[in-house]
Amino acid sequence: MRITANQVTIARICALPFIGYAAYGDATLRIWGVIIGTLVGLTDFVDGYLARKYGSTVLGSLLDPVADKVFIVVCYACYADRGGISWWVAAAILSRELLVTVLRSSLELRGRRLPSTIVAKAKTWVQMIGIGLVALTQILGPGRGLHLLFAVPLGVALAVATVGAFAARRLVRPFLFAAAGMGGFLAASYAGPVVAQWIVLAFVIFITWYSALDYLGLGFRELAPAGPHRAQHWARLAAGAALPVVALGAIATDGLPTIPIILLLSSDMARGALDNYSAHRRIVDFSWGVSLWAEIGLLLGGIAVPAVGGTLTMIAALIAITETLRSIRRFVRAPAPQAVAPAVSASSGTAV
Repeated sequence: MRITANQVTIARICALPFIGYAAYGDATLRIWGVIIGTLVGLTDFVDGYLARKYGSTVLGSLLDPVADKVFIVVCYACYADRGGISWWVAAAILSRELLVTVLRSSLELRGRRLPSTIVAKAKTWVQMIGIGLVALTQILGPGRGLHLLFAVPLGVALAVATVGAFAARRLVRPFLFAAAGMGGFLAASYAGPVVAQWIVLAFVIFITWYSALDYLGLGFRELAPAGPHRAQHWARLAAGAALPVVALGAIATDGLPTIPIILLLSSDMARGALDNYSAHRRIVDFSWGVSLWAEIGLLLGGIAVPAVGGTLTMIAALIAITETLRSIRRFVRAPAPQAVAPAVSASSGTAV
């Protein structure tokens, strides 16, 4: 039986609950979490290869970015909840992810594509590897093991770059980039695990937002002039940037349940991919923006009034999940894509 790219991607998504669970375990379980997380990350190459070999599908083009973004949500949100990293670190990373996802929909509605850049593609790997290095740094503590954690991948990256330079007579830039990063982390490790951890996290945050600069520049220039639904675009962008900050702030608040918040963030990341697809077909639907603001309001209410915080958090999560399921249902029932038509309102069907 032939294994498809979609099956690999779905298997990757199914492994995410274990990775989240492992974040709360002892050192042994966290090591297993890093191992499984690494294997899950490597499947990105596998489903990419299968998609190129046998052809990609619309479903696959939706599932792949969802799997990557939910992976980042689970890793960083769970690790922030257990106290492994500060909540604002996870918020800074996830805020960029949701903001750019929202921006992509807005630009699609304006007839502008937002193609992935090389830095943006590398960003996802930096995020994945970064959280694994932070977890192992905390487990290993000071000493030789910590130095080897960075020295071994540094040596591998340099070896591959060297072989590539002589065999293919070209620079293997991704491995030179990896070697530079690992070299800095190795130097920081001699100052201790705490310093090494913060250097890794600072690098992840820097690459995360640096990779968004081109997107943000293009998006803000495109949305600045007057145009259809301009206020709704800006309101939704603000919600996309704010929701992860509020959600991670809620996770850091004692007494509020974590699992509903992680389900909320994961659902909104998935909803973003569906909204991108609808926007590409010029379907105008700002209901996602409305639900984002509703979730923000409920989470803020939960933070302000802890006595009803659990209930408000559950309601916010149900809104996110329900809206995502509604979008999936609409996606499944949608007719096959035709030639791109003028933008229409999902509610009124009128041209805009």
